[in-house]
Amino acid sequence: MIKQKTDNRNGADAPVAEQIRQWIRRRKLRPGDRLPTHDELSAQLGIGLRRLREGLSVLEHQGLIETRAKAGTLVRQPAVESLSAPVAWHLDAAGCQFEDLVRARAHLESGAAAEAAERRTARDLLVILDALEALEQATAASRDDRREEQAFHLAILAAAHNSALATFSQLITLQLARVSGVPRSRRRRATYTAEHRAIYEAIERRDTTAARERMFEHVVGQLAEQG
Repeated sequence: MIKQKTDNRNGADAPVAEQIRQWIRRRKLRPGDRLPTHDELSAQLGIGLRRLREGLSVLEHQGLIETRAKAGTLVRQPAVESLSAPVAWHLDAAGCQFEDLVRARAHLESGAAAEAAERRTARDLLVILDALEALEQATAASRDDRREEQAFHLAILAAAHNSALATFSQLITLQLARVSGVPRSRRRRATYTAEHRAIYEAIERRDTTAARERMFEHVVGQLAEQG
């Protein structure tokens, strides 16, 4: 029988949550995989049951695990949205302005566009083109095209094959959605249509410089909407 050790260090939840997170990572558990029972995990990590449950609660709050009736505790696919509120609190406390967010997004996504131009596959290009055509159709029909535009940008982020760029860019985009509420003019929507097509064409011909510049100009254009 494995003797259970109790970790009595100060620091409570966060260190235990990190230990559990590292345990999941070492065992290469994927979304949908089940964790051992609390007793088994407590014994393996040498953590008391009370503190183990506190650590699991932290991970559940972060959206990294979930508990289901009769299924136990399962690993979840991490969602960027679960990080949005803590980031918002930090940015608000730091006095972050709308322009700061726009320029941060411009730098991140212009870098992603350049990476996409260099690293995209034929399949990536098809996904971007599908998203672009859906976006152009929504814009031409004068529909709310924000969902289609998000899909276009996400397709480019995916084509960059850089998960860090994708994650941080999505976080910034979520913060912008929180603070931006000015509707686009018809003229601005028409301008966006041309900009989207120019970004796609630069990625298609693997022109990293043009992809970077077109994306930067496109994102910074949000400042004109607010002016």
